[in-house]
Amino acid sequence: MNCDEAKELVQLYLDRELDARGALDVQRHLGTCSQCSRLLDMLMEQDQLLRHAACSEGANSRAVHDNILGAIRRHSPTAGNRWIVLPLWKRVAAVAAVIIIVALLLLGRLLLPGTADVYAAVASDHADHCSVDSVMGAITDSEKLAGLSVTYGGINAPPDLSAFGYREPRGRVCKVNAAEFLHLVYYSAQWPPLSLFVRPHSPNLIADGLTSSTSKGYEVVSVSESGVDVLIVSSLDNKQTSAIARAVASQL
Repeated sequence: MNCDEAKELVQLYLDRELDARGALDVQRHLGTCSQCSRLLDMLMEQDQLLRHAACSEGANSRAVHDNILGAIRRHSPTAGNRWIVLPLWKRVAAVAAVIIIVALLLLGRLLLPGTADVYAAVASDHADHCSVDSVMGAITDSEKLAGLSVTYGGINAPPDLSAFGYREPRGRVCKVNAAEFLHLVYYSAQWPPLSLFVRPHSPNLIADGLTSSTSKGYEVVSVSESGVDVLIVSSLDNKQTSAIARAVASQL
């Protein structure tokens, strides 16, 4: 592959729209061509700026709450006696609607800004550290990976994902919202790279139980098991990513 061919494909490579063979050809070229590698870095930086801009404005749950209550007041009878004479089923339905609204708002607050920020951060980290340059800088030695697993992941060794076609993990230590994670990137001949973020359990870092989210175009599934927090980031669908998360949890 020459530079002209690589430049036409590098954006598709960054967007993960190439098949496995095409992606491998681009990776090989980028590994030997500094000019095309700089082009990839520039495109990645642009994407990162766009992601940050898209996430810069958070949801104002208090404003949503106030707007909903305001709408209820505007469409409700102004006299208290008129509420009393409403049929029972209408009063029950109104109370149930308010309870559901409040529950949804509370759920939204559980995910914003704390845990939702973590899911978005690991998705960004996955995109950043699956580039050719980052892959070349990661640790592949099995003994060193085992040491990192114990020290930073709270596990004895990197989980085995060979049942899903993922092998040869590469690792590094990453900070996600000021929390240190062991970041393992797994590779497959069939699928795009998959990231596994592991650390000893930290309260309120991720949602309790198996939790799914979509962030930055990736599926993010988290689970906390045996004193270990795990987040999986992949380009697979939710069912496949959740199955991998459950498999990892069974190995902890």
